[in-house]
Amino acid sequence: MPLYECNEHQFVENIRRLVETSDKVLVNRRISLHDDAKYGPATLPDVQFKHYEQICTRKSANSTVYAKVPFVDDFHGRMHDVNENLHAATALMFPRLSIPYYRVEYSVNLWGSTYLFAFDALFDPEVTIEKRSGKKIGKGSLIHVLKHNPPQERLLTINLPRQVMVFDVKNMVRVIDHSSNF
Repeated sequence: MPLYECNEHQFVENIRRLVETSDKVLVNRRISLHDDAKYGPATLPDVQFKHYEQICTRKSANSTVYAKVPFVDDFHGRMHDVNENLHAATALMFPRLSIPYYRVEYSVNLWGSTYLFAFDALFDPEVTIEKRSGKKIGKGSLIHVLKHNPPQERLLTINLPRQVMVFDVKNMVRVIDHSSNF
């Protein structure tokens, strides 16, 4: 079964053409959470890195990121110390700070072929100061806390014609049918 990867414009245009033929169209949307260190603060543009400036510093885009203050990464449950090497664009094999993201895949199956459009939606960072206690922190101390909030729903959708029904695939189980093999 062939798989055709499309950009957003090609994907929507193919759907629009199908709607004009008055065929029924069902689009599958699959959202999966990833935290595989594909994205980190070292690779972010300066506009996006401003969200992290309270807790970390870097010289320029694609340079090593260091912690400015001790902070807790709430999403990963890790404590980071001052001047700790958090992320590098190329050299750090196991980054200590990564940005989780949703992988969003839209697909439509037509006559045995699958047309696919996929993109990533990064979680939004939020830095707060909270009262926490622990071994490294101490009892009831104020500390910076980095939280990663999921992206808004509108960022996970693309504009499709009104006649199209989008089916959200939550837990996809792939069934392999070997009975058709001769």
